[in-house]
Amino acid sequence: MSKKTQKSRAIHAELRKESKTFDGWLKYEITIMHHDGTTETVPAYGKDLQDALSRVVHDQKVEKIIPKMKKVPLSLYVIFWFAIIGLSTHALFEHQSEFGEFVGLVFIGAMLTITSLFIGISNYFKLKNVPK
Repeated sequence: MSKKTQKSRAIHAELRKESKTFDGWLKYEITIMHHDGTTETVPAYGKDLQDALSRVVHDQKVEKIIPKMKKVPLSLYVIFWFAIIGLSTHALFEHQSEFGEFVGLVFIGAMLTITSLFIGISNYFKLKNVPK
């Protein structure tokens, strides 16, 4: 039988104010109880309470991952990106007879997909619970 890990929980949320600069955005004060029993009050921004809570959870996950990612040098990420581009180009042109005259479109689509994937991953690791 596996042991469930205790998670942090929001135990209290209070609406502080509505944004004057961004219509529809709200600022909440969320009290979080951590698994060790300590509590922490954090500001949370969102269009509603559920949005604000999801931003707090996202930021907590990102804050755990970022120190690990910063240990990897940027040059390694660039090398990894070029390696994937190179491997996909090699695979595409090895099988170009299957794509016929559309090989150029498939190549451009593959490059756009790979680049979009890398940009999407990098955007995921940006903090979202910032003042609006």
